[in-house]
Amino acid sequence: MSLIELKHVSRSYTMGDRSFYAIKDINLKLEEGEFVVILGPSGAGKSTLLNLLGGMDSPTEGELIFDGKDIAKFNDNQLTDYRAWNVGVVFQFYNLIPTLTAYENVALMKDVRLQSSKKSIWNKGNIPVVPPEEAIESVGLKERMHHFPSQMSGGEQQRISIARAIAKNPRLLLCDEPTGALDTNTGAEILKLLQDMSHRDGRTVVMVTHNDDCVEIADRVIRVKNSMIQSDEKIEAPKDPLIFMDNKQE
Repeated sequence: MSLIELKHVSRSYTMGDRSFYAIKDINLKLEEGEFVVILGPSGAGKSTLLNLLGGMDSPTEGELIFDGKDIAKFNDNQLTDYRAWNVGVVFQFYNLIPTLTAYENVALMKDVRLQSSKKSIWNKGNIPVVPPEEAIESVGLKERMHHFPSQMSGGEQQRISIARAIAKNPRLLLCDEPTGALDTNTGAEILKLLQDMSHRDGRTVVMVTHNDDCVEIADRVIRVKNSMIQSDEKIEAPKDPLIFMDNKQE
């Protein structure tokens, strides 16, 4: 079942008397529970596409349908509501608040959805938030719950940032180069965690990267070049990231 669909979506910008497309005429459907990798060089349009999916930017042309609603037509307040109920984001750099513990960082994000309007069009009464301790336990860091970011490794901080993103129980988890600041082994652990959240939990995970190794572990690989989709490939038998990355190092 499709969760989100882009129909002839473009995003253009104007600088002085010059206009250019960050992405152009994108047609795309993303399914519930897919682990999707968006691959391409710097400047290809990957991050713009991620921002549009997350309601952090709006198309200048086309339709962006999420659960039957065209969010391309939403105003700023409606987009804020969309993000609060549906979208979790994981960045390359963890963006944890250094003066808060892991538990407090996660609880802060959970509150974003709790504070969203009870009249939200997305509030169907059956989407519970994830308790902070449960979100942290799901990323394997129960024993680190009351530690500060400075007391954790980079991989542990990234796990907490993932716990923070899923505390709202989002249907769409967007990841922007989530392993870019990590070593190979730690990165493989993060990729395995994201793969499990898609396959085990039925969450749609979309990851932007320039790392070709990620092709082997995704359900689907979308290659972007020169602001357009170059190819869209389904992977029949995605590999376990831990085994695949371990074999590559041998």
